[in-house]
Amino acid sequence: MTLFFRTFGAALLLAASGCSSSQVAAPDACPRVVVLNELSELVRFRPGRGRDLTDVEIQARFSGLSFGCRYDKEAAQVQVDVEIEAQRGPAMPASKAGFQYFAAVTNPAGQIVAKEIFDAEVEFKGNSTRLILADELVQRIPMLDRGTGPNWRVLLGLQLTDEQRDWVRQRQAR
Repeated sequence: MTLFFRTFGAALLLAASGCSSSQVAAPDACPRVVVLNELSELVRFRPGRGRDLTDVEIQARFSGLSFGCRYDKEAAQVQVDVEIEAQRGPAMPASKAGFQYFAAVTNPAGQIVAKEIFDAEVEFKGNSTRLILADELVQRIPMLDRGTGPNWRVLLGLQLTDEQRDWVRQRQAR
C-alpha cells in the first residue's frame, strides 16, 4: 500500500486527482480517522528523576482534526488535516525541539496495513511558549468502495516511549 503523502506533496496529489473521475464522499462513507487517546499527548521531561512541572521540556497534544475522502474506480483517497499544539516547558534548554507522530491504516479486521512516522520540529521564537503545528496528510487506500470505506481506519498518535506512555496513562486515570 502506498504510504502517506505529506504537506506540499499532498497538495500536488490532490490537484492531480481533481482532473480524474473521483467523487467527493460524505464523511460517513469515509474511513474513520481517530486520534488514539493514550497516544494523544506527549510530555517530555529533562533527563533525570524529576517529574514535576519544572522538569518539563516540551508538551504536545493533538488539538485539531478534520478529514474527508474521494473515491475513484480503484481506491479511496483520504485527506487528513491535523493540528498539534506544542508548549515549551521551563526545562527546555533551547528554542527548538522535535518529536514524532504517526498515521496508520487498519483494515476491517483491525490489522495495520500501512504506517508512517513523521518528524515534527518546532521553534519557539522570543518569549513564545505555545504554538500550533498544522499538517496535511493524504492516504490512498486501494480497491476500496463506499460500502467498505467506513470499515477502515486511519489512526493517529504521538510516537511515545514506554515511559512517556505510562505517564500519560497515569495522568488520564486521575
